[in-house]
Amino acid sequence: MSGRGKYFVKDHKPFQMETYSNYPQPLLDAMSVTRMVGPKGVLQEGDIRVTGFSLEPGAFYDDHVHPHPEIYIFLTGTAECQWGDEGFTAEPGTVTHCPPNLPHAMRVTSDEPLTAYIIGWAPGGDQEALNSPSVLLGGGRL
Repeated sequence: MSGRGKYFVKDHKPFQMETYSNYPQPLLDAMSVTRMVGPKGVLQEGDIRVTGFSLEPGAFYDDHVHPHPEIYIFLTGTAECQWGDEGFTAEPGTVTHCPPNLPHAMRVTSDEPLTAYIIGWAPGGDQEALNSPSVLLGGGRL
């Protein structure tokens, strides 16, 4: 059976982004994404995005914001996280909600990559918000 159909995808491959918003190259080198569902996904959908996400051991993803909400489902690895004014440890099985424009950051603390599915959606059908890139704020809160 093929790795892709009208309603499914198998064997999706992660890739590193060469450029993205105002992200520095060391962060891009430590990060891999798989666009599974969404406007730029293997399965095309305009109002929701499902992304496979990986961050290498020791990587620091500093405070960033975006105008769409997200849910993270952490699969492997651990990270110290800061969502707004709340700090927590993400580990396999942790599920988080990130409201629009909430600064959030993470630092991978495990010896294995941190992996997660990230589900973002167009709030109130606002596809422009979903398609707007994240903006790195910096600040180094972790």
